[in-house]
Amino acid sequence: MVVHGVEYEFLTASSVIKGHDGLGIECWRGNDMVFEIFRNDETLRFEVTLFEQDVPLELLEYAIQTARANLGEFSP
Repeated sequence: MVVHGVEYEFLTASSVIKGHDGLGIECWRGNDMVFEIFRNDETLRFEVTLFEQDVPLELLEYAIQTARANLGEFSP
């Protein structure tokens, strides 16, 4: 995805470490992770972690819609 002339890539990743057990969508610009939207199966919460400042709103809006559609619901 290109926003303001900058190319971003999205990857889906899982994590199974204590405190960070679930599925997430990572946003990358080159070799740098910009942010992650994570479905935390331990806390039953969706979490956003920004690794950079001044993330374009259009990028976050797209990623949030994608995360809600693709990360699934919590299992009871």
